[in-house]
Amino acid sequence: MRNSATADDVVRALNDLTDSGIASERAALSSLGIGPNDAKVLRFLLQRGPDDEPVTPRMLASMLGISSAATTALIDRLAEAGWVEREPYPGDRRSIVVREKIDPDSPARRILSVRRASAVAAAARLGPAERRIVADFLDDIARGEREDIDELAVDDRQSRAS
Repeated sequence: MRNSATADDVVRALNDLTDSGIASERAALSSLGIGPNDAKVLRFLLQRGPDDEPVTPRMLASMLGISSAATTALIDRLAEAGWVEREPYPGDRRSIVVREKIDPDSPARRILSVRRASAVAAAARLGPAERRIVADFLDDIARGEREDIDELAVDDRQSRAS
């Protein structure tokens, strides 16, 4: 491994990461027979810790940018397949909590956790300061992409209105 990298090296590595993520996602969706939103919800639930806020349908709808009806259909689909369960929200009988119920030894858990496991292993090889630099770098890219997409959407709406 070289001691320095060019901007092109970084962009190439990021593109490779994107490509591997797409391949991983395709494999997960195909082998599990689920859709992208289903996978996103299951990954989100798998990453939750015991001290995290309980996951509600409203939280999932917000995360996915879908309606409450679509969220209910998604939860129904995942519950019927045995991937999640509904429980009463603590202290509020009118609301529910959604929890994953994927067997710890299930291949599905491993398939859905490939990206996270790889990222955790790579991050563990870095020192705290290096992890901060990488996290800030990736956050900057994500923020820039969101801003560019928002600008493109505004430009698109303006050009359609003309």
